[in-house]
Amino acid sequence: MNKSCDIVRDLIPLYIDNVCSQESRKFVEEHVEHCESCKEELSKNRIEFESMTFKTDKEEVEAMKNIAHKWKKDRKISFMKGIFFTSLLATVACPILFNIIGSKVLEDGTLVEPFALIPLAYLFLLITIISGIIIALKSRIKRMK
Repeated sequence: MNKSCDIVRDLIPLYIDNVCSQESRKFVEEHVEHCESCKEELSKNRIEFESMTFKTDKEEVEAMKNIAHKWKKDRKISFMKGIFFTSLLATVACPILFNIIGSKVLEDGTLVEPFALIPLAYLFLLITIISGIIIALKSRIKRMK
């Protein structure tokens, strides 16, 4: 057995599954024409492949669909929880930052303060409340089912 036989034996499962490249496919076909041991290996693998039964059990398929559906729902709830906690953190952070940055009066009498943080805090509070209500409703509906 030479190096090309080793390569062909590695390619045989891919060849049978029709997932190898055209070059690899051509290489296997040309090699098998001249090598009896690889030809036997190919036919043996084909027989094994054809004897495998690929049954699709309806219950298994339905179970996988249910799992996928549940994951999608859980992903939506997780996203809402992420929005809730992020907006809650921002709601708390805005007033704290407002106090840390502070305000000052310039020489010309102009008041300089990070006023935009106050409405942002209210906006994040609104988002927190809305996402919290959505999470509570979804969990209540889930418990009722």
